Amino acid sequence: MNAVPVVAATPARAHSPAGLVRALDAWQHTADPHAFPYATLLSHLRAVGKHFLPVELLDRLATIRDTLPAVPADTVPVPESVPSARFLRTFLDVVLDKHDDRYDYPSYTAQPLLVRPVSGSWETARRVRDELLLLLLADLVRFERRSLGDDPADPHGTPPQAELVAKRVRLAVRVMEPAALRVLAPGTVDPAAVAAVPGRTPGGPLARAVLRTATAYDELTLSVSMQPVYVLHDEYLFLRTLQSFETTFSFMSASLAAAVRCLDEKRSEEAAVLVDAVAGVLKESLPLFSLLATMRPEVFRTFRDFTEGASAIQSQGYKTFESLCSTPTTARLDSPAFTSVPVVRADVLRGRRTVESSWRELAAMHPSVPEADAALGAAVTRLETVHQRWKQTHYRLAVRMLGERSGTGYTQGVPYLASVLGNRLFPAADRDSALIG
Repeated sequence: MNAVPVVAATPARAHSPAGLVRALDAWQHTADPHAFPYATLLSHLRAVGKHFLPVELLDRLATIRDTLPAVPADTVPVPESVPSARFLRTFLDVVLDKHDDRYDYPSYTAQPLLVRPVSGSWETARRVRDELLLLLLADLVRFERRSLGDDPADPHGTPPQAELVAKRVRLAVRVMEPAALRVLAPGTVDPAAVAAVPGRTPGGPLARAVLRTATAYDELTLSVSMQPVYVLHDEYLFLRTLQSFETTFSFMSASLAAAVRCLDEKRSEEAAVLVDAVAGVLKESLPLFSLLATMRPEVFRTFRDFTEGASAIQSQGYKTFESLCSTPTTARLDSPAFTSVPVVRADVLRGRRTVESSWRELAAMHPSVPEADAALGAAVTRLETVHQRWKQTHYRLAVRMLGERSGTGYTQGVPYLASVLGNRLFPAADRDSALIG
């Protein structure tokens, strides 16, 4: 495919915020949180890119935010039929991250707006993950297909050709199919066809089926969580894919924490089921890398200039998952991998329990049940194997996209990924075969 010439320019002059200013003027007469002009603000943001929002507009939004109640850092949002002042405050916090000089990976990917409360069994947690993943990717399919019409949605700079759109839809469908088989109505996806050739479910009908299940809160969440920094089409794909990874990491972390509790309560059979479920979901997410790889490198290298300060190395979800498998070495804890996520690092230093340590203690204190021990060993091995594939795929993608360039967020990028390829989630399993029976 020929390279697409892309010239980064300041787009703000081409799109006036006058309509948005009028909408904010009208809103401030009532200041009703549920009537805030979300759509008008987001339309302007996507037309110019968050990086280029005018200072006078940002100052005004900050003044509005100051009238709203603060949101505690550990708050998990509850889906609302009517957006509250707290929801609006969270939204404005994400919009104003650059203005506040606290822009980072969680704010770039709008994670505070995508967190879903989870309680109950691991199956319930997986369902929450599946439903959000499907919404994110169905919205991506809708956006990609719309780019082929006469009225593409913003950001629409450097639109893809039809062949590339078709490839993206097919890859998104590959990730969606396993989740769709679990949570959508029977018959929406043909399990026999998926087993034979994954990714062949028609993307348009599948996306529409998912979006028909969306509540008003779901649709609002999809809208407010899309805040690209620039005006190029591929950034939409980038954001939705990163968000899909993050919702997967959230499930994985919650499930491994539950597995640790099971081991501490001598329920190794249940722990094995949980670890295996984590391995399964991680494997299902692998095609997300192929989806990311459809980004055109020259387009990615253009918009990433405006993402400086936000890097996936700051992913708390991934580092939580990693640190629940086994305790990271001192060298890794002191490396950018964990200094970039101080909350997770602090949990580890406080003595976070892990699958490996709990399993080792259980094996030392109680006679093992061969069947349960074998099941847990098999699940751990499967998770380790899938994770090694995950890292190798991530590394190859970074080489293609970045080459010798540094990563975003002031990181080393490709050299860093190369340096951690040999790391293991369960290093004791390599050293001590007794751990896995």
